[in-house]
Amino acid sequence: MFSTDFEQNTALFLRTLGDQSDLNQKNVYLAGLERVGVFYLLGEFDDEKVNRSLDYMNRLSVRILNERDLRLEATTPLLCLADSTFTEPTLAVSSLYKGQCVFFMEGVPFAYSLQLSKHLQRSLEESTTERVIRGPRASFLEDASTNISLIRQFGEDENLITAKHNITHNKKTKTVYYMYNKEMTPSSTITEVEQRLKSINHPNIEDSGKMESFLDNSPIYSPFPQIQSTDRIDRILAGFEEGRVAVFVNGSPFVFMVPTTFEQQMQAPDDYYERWMISSIIRILRYISLFITMFIAPIYIALVSFHQGLIPNELSMTIMNSRMNIPFPAVGEVILMTLFIELLREASIRLPNPLGQTIGLVGGVVIGQAVVEANLVSSIMVIVIAITAIASFAVPLYSLSMSFRILSICSITLASTLGLYGVAIYFIAVTIHLSSLHNYGVHYFSFKFSLKRHGIYDLIVRLPTVLKDKRGV
Repeated sequence: MFSTDFEQNTALFLRTLGDQSDLNQKNVYLAGLERVGVFYLLGEFDDEKVNRSLDYMNRLSVRILNERDLRLEATTPLLCLADSTFTEPTLAVSSLYKGQCVFFMEGVPFAYSLQLSKHLQRSLEESTTERVIRGPRASFLEDASTNISLIRQFGEDENLITAKHNITHNKKTKTVYYMYNKEMTPSSTITEVEQRLKSINHPNIEDSGKMESFLDNSPIYSPFPQIQSTDRIDRILAGFEEGRVAVFVNGSPFVFMVPTTFEQQMQAPDDYYERWMISSIIRILRYISLFITMFIAPIYIALVSFHQGLIPNELSMTIMNSRMNIPFPAVGEVILMTLFIELLREASIRLPNPLGQTIGLVGGVVIGQAVVEANLVSSIMVIVIAITAIASFAVPLYSLSMSFRILSICSITLASTLGLYGVAIYFIAVTIHLSSLHNYGVHYFSFKFSLKRHGIYDLIVRLPTVLKDKRGV
């Protein structure tokens, strides 16, 4: 417990804090006080805020300070910038680690905690994960309060409600905010979000990705993402119109939206900024790209290995000539090229941007040509794998694309053992699994949010919404 002795308070505080090389201490002598001790950590100090606070204290009358009831001062401090006061040294140390400054006054039996730290953050930038040709360029930052203010600025909706939840574990606190439209969002969805946030008991949540398994309804047995993650402001604003809840994690530039359906993850913000015919064709191409990602290589394996009679004669001769000197079966070629493509993709992601692009281009062209000339893989197989890789990039959501890429390995295994029969069984199994998924009372294959937004004009294809407005539907 702190006392009225200034020296004793500072010694107790330093002893509780321990040896910290980045701790800075200043003793300031003011006109109305004998001494004020200021403690802060290196880099978390705003000179302007501290000087303004010290100037305020310097103008305080000695009589006001002497006549001030200490019990009243502990609850409503005269220090205008003070956030709180602490009588326990452990609480004062905890506030210091949260980026606050700790003040001690001569004759005051507690410590002041002031939010005088610098807010270090990068400037607004374009989204790097969800690029658009036409549309808003601003994306979220790592500060949750800034992200919420961006929503307020761009949304300008008085129906948006923000709630706060603190996740505490072993004296560590992580701040989480969730936001929703009180007119559009069902109360059952809000209640379930609150319950799942309260159930989180994890020591370290550096990014919102660590929270996904706690908010997901089936985090173990399903590879498909049932929580939509985005760093685009316009996508979050569109979600509020559909009655969804956004979850902001302090320290992460990615925001969760729940509930989520399958067709929403196949939509991009560009769809609503371009003409309806262009957007509809692009949406159909995305669904075709999903089928290509999962089944083009397995179908090729099944036709070459089991169902050669289904291949046209001219194409059959081309494939035969291409595979004449190849020592591996078709499934061996697919596994070899798929492994190469995935390694190349991972390497290009981890390397710096200019070098990663170079590695992707040189590796794809040079090594692809080399394996064909060495008769390790047929040229037809290189084309099949290249089409599969390109199709996987057409999916707007990266996590959904990853799910289908992983599932394609299972379809390759079934195609190599059961042929087209195995491919058909796998397609049915995946469809049944997707149909069984549900989260926050919404089925994964439901068109609930698309229907809620623009009715039948915004399903798989995006029809012109002006028709809906003219008909008054």
